[in-house]
Amino acid sequence: MRWLASPLALALALALAGCSKSAGKGPDPGPTCGEIVDNIMTVTKQQLTGHGRLELQNRQVMIDTCEGRKLTPTERTCLATAKDLTGIAACTPKPATPPAPAR
Repeated sequence: MRWLASPLALALALALAGCSKSAGKGPDPGPTCGEIVDNIMTVTKQQLTGHGRLELQNRQVMIDTCEGRKLTPTERTCLATAKDLTGIAACTPKPATPPAPAR
């Protein structure tokens, strides 16, 4: 699909690369992945015009992907409350140094 090359895909990948439930540590005080996905979809629809069919993406798959990641409650709160794509991108931890290119 062509959507993989879009800014929308980049924003969703960055955000979903980091959201999850904490495993085995009792109730997590951070937002749920459903709340995170809903916010990401809302922000994306507001920021990226021409992506009106975003709601056709499988929300449950996005939530499942989110739950497979390990984010702190602080990072999850950041993603759930971000107001724009820059805010979403800022929520995702970045590696200290970029990985070396594959050869």
